[in-house]
Amino acid sequence: MNSFDYQKEMVYGKKHLKTLVFDKKKYDFVKVVSDHFGCELKNIHNWTKTKYNFFTPDMLGKDTHTEFHKWFYKKLDDDWKELTETYDKFVEEIILPYLNLDEALVQVYPNFRVQLPDNVAVVIEHYDSDENHHHPNGEINFIVALTDMFDTNTIWTEKSCRFRNFVPLEQKAGDCTSFGGNTHTHFNKVNETGQSRVSFDFRILPLNYYNPHTKLHSVTTKQHYVEGGYYKRVFASKKKIYEARDIWDKEKEKFNSTMIKYNMKSAWGVVDLFEKKMAEYAGSKYAVSVDSCTDALYLCLKYLKASGTITLPSKTWISVPCSVIQSGCKVEFEDREWSGAYQLKPYPIWDGAVRMKRRMYKPNTYHCLSFHIRKHIPIGKGGMILTDDKKAYDWFRTVRYEGRTMSDDGINYVMYKDDVIKSQGWNMYMTPEQAARGLELIENIKDDNPDQESSGSCKNLKELNIYN
Repeated sequence: MNSFDYQKEMVYGKKHLKTLVFDKKKYDFVKVVSDHFGCELKNIHNWTKTKYNFFTPDMLGKDTHTEFHKWFYKKLDDDWKELTETYDKFVEEIILPYLNLDEALVQVYPNFRVQLPDNVAVVIEHYDSDENHHHPNGEINFIVALTDMFDTNTIWTEKSCRFRNFVPLEQKAGDCTSFGGNTHTHFNKVNETGQSRVSFDFRILPLNYYNPHTKLHSVTTKQHYVEGGYYKRVFASKKKIYEARDIWDKEKEKFNSTMIKYNMKSAWGVVDLFEKKMAEYAGSKYAVSVDSCTDALYLCLKYLKASGTITLPSKTWISVPCSVIQSGCKVEFEDREWSGAYQLKPYPIWDGAVRMKRRMYKPNTYHCLSFHIRKHIPIGKGGMILTDDKKAYDWFRTVRYEGRTMSDDGINYVMYKDDVIKSQGWNMYMTPEQAARGLELIENIKDDNPDQESSGSCKNLKELNIYN
């Protein structure tokens, strides 16, 4: 159970008079309540012919028992699912994560408020745990504005507990604000705006403040401050509070900043720059990015028209022999010790997935890299082929992207509808977004990084007997 420090967060912290950020369209309380009353809520006073006298301290409770309140609570009693279900989801998905609580007690039904023109809504100056109201210590207030709240048609509350430095709790319709009503004195001024203020509020009690044996009860409802009475127990939603598109939006923002940083005019320019920086680091003439080291090995075997038997160390990664078999060759395992990189014999192809050292490239070879999340440059997924063979370089770039033709600038590809495909090809390219992360990481890579693994840390694939 997560605990909540009321003193720290509400008295001395940042949650008093804090307006929450959430999707108002998803939690559209304004529409739900407006549809019920059938009017613009700021003009709700024109909806009735009843003339309400000024609410004075000797009329305590009258301000919450108008015909507006009767209509609101009658709808709740009649099973107002549109409001109650939205209210429950709001607490589960927004309020509890905001308080960093897995579960808590919440007021069963919210308090409906209408502050009429030339009148008040909270009759007397008070704080909720005082001798007249008896709310339990640790209770947190939330108010949801159904109309704009400003100037004299809103709550006035202490900015700092007991300092009597009163400020208006200003909100736009649909906003939700947390405030320490349990400890901060608050009241209403006479509403001189000419508009009604309509809102509802509710209270959350963290479990570390809960006393199931309390004798305290609500002044208005007479319900005891216990689960099953004034409160019901709620649990934070296990659903993620973000969606994939939100992540993508952040990635786009990050990618755009990368393009600006390196003065790129196209997304493929980011890929090209990452390849050039990798070639410079490794000491090869060229570098071609692909979507994995496994595919890099496969393309090298296809380019060299490899045939017959490829000899591999018996202890390596399970996907390597698969790429050999997929290329049309047979696999033979031999007991061979290696660290960081090894050769696919008899061809000059090197699996260097766990090696990253400056000038590591050996001339006249095809050296394959990995950018898996656990590798030296962890962009999530990706690979690269290092070579000094210009013909191979051109072929790799064509076949990695569906056999597409490179444009005259040597960076972008000809538009598919305009391209005359002359080569076989695969979908094995590195995305510009992956390359952007690679650019960030390669700037900080050391010259001499220790080999991450060796033959001693891999499975003995010969013993698995799955490559026959």
